[in-house]
Amino acid sequence: MSRRPLLAVIGGGLLAAAVVGCSGPQDAAPATPAGWQRVEQGALSFAVPGDWVEVPQPDATWSIGWSDDAEPGATSVLLVAAPELGEDGAERALDAFVAGAQVGGWGYGSTGMSTPVETQTLEVRRNDFAYDDVTGVFWAAADPASGTSVGLQLTGRDLPADVVAGIEESLAVVDG
Repeated sequence: MSRRPLLAVIGGGLLAAAVVGCSGPQDAAPATPAGWQRVEQGALSFAVPGDWVEVPQPDATWSIGWSDDAEPGATSVLLVAAPELGEDGAERALDAFVAGAQVGGWGYGSTGMSTPVETQTLEVRRNDFAYDDVTGVFWAAADPASGTSVGLQLTGRDLPADVVAGIEESLAVVDG
């Protein structure tokens, strides 16, 4: 199964979904690993490896795309992001993602959920998943004060642990 159908199904069910949060003078700047580049659009801020390229995304919600390949294919790692997923917080965004994936994500299976960040200024919910021969990580992030939510979905046949960790540690919700 192509990743596009899963993204379209999930994207349609996620208008109030994924969240990444961070703001406030007491917060440290989000991490940007050495050699990586920071990407910001709307309230979403994250980092990708320096050799990745931006790839156009046809979906209005999941409008940001970055990959290790200029023309992503079956062996590529692809990151798609939604800079505006409403104001309902990370938990609701995660629930919407999982529900949409279970209903329309042929072969989707959740392999784990976690809360890697929960502070007064940032909450992040994570869902590790698999479908067909692809693995993925979905992050919903939010600013707990405003509920401003954003989302990221990383997919590939082999997801390097350092890439997953670098993206997760770089997530932020900013004043857009």
